[in-house]
Amino acid sequence: MAISVTEILGTDSLSGSRLVINDNFNVLASEINAMEVYFAPTAGTITNLNNLSTEALRVGLSTILLDINASTFDILTNVKMTGNLNMSFGGIFRNDTNPTSLNDTTAGSGMAIDVGTSTAIPPYTMNRCGNTDITNTLTISLFQGVIGQEIFFMCTEGSGTVNIQSPAATNYIVTTGANDIITLNAVGETVHLLAIDNGSSIPVWFIVGGDGYVLS
Repeated sequence: MAISVTEILGTDSLSGSRLVINDNFNVLASEINAMEVYFAPTAGTITNLNNLSTEALRVGLSTILLDINASTFDILTNVKMTGNLNMSFGGIFRNDTNPTSLNDTTAGSGMAIDVGTSTAIPPYTMNRCGNTDITNTLTISLFQGVIGQEIFFMCTEGSGTVNIQSPAATNYIVTTGANDIITLNAVGETVHLLAIDNGSSIPVWFIVGGDGYVLS
């Protein structure tokens, strides 16, 4: 709401306008005090608002964590939910595809590719894979994820063998096969894994879906 103060003209006596000056200061002080119920300049905080209407909102200074504007709604950090996500007439679209195909060309003569490392979880949800070398097996070592993480492997090329397994001397993948090896060797075959708690707060990969894969 707009505030108003009384104007003191150049022809007015300052001493005679003392009451007007004091009233103006009181009006301004009252409005500032009213605003400071919500704004704390020293702390740099805003609290107790009932409603906020704005064209854009950005959270973060040197690193932007949330950016909302007329055309985008970008969350640029991890999100932790403790309640339900209810969607009406909407969908979840996955587009976290590894830009590099996990194939014999990428692996080179070693015919081995690591997905993740001993200190970093697998970075992509969707992984295209394949092997055009029908003589040699391509081994994909899938490292430990985090509890609740999902990962997909889709065979998109070749008919050579692709084995997805844990790195040596680890037990990150659990299947009904004797060796916990998942094999894809035809275009269109897929496997979908989910990292769950093994009962000791350690994430291990379990198969929750797929098509055409073979276990050994």
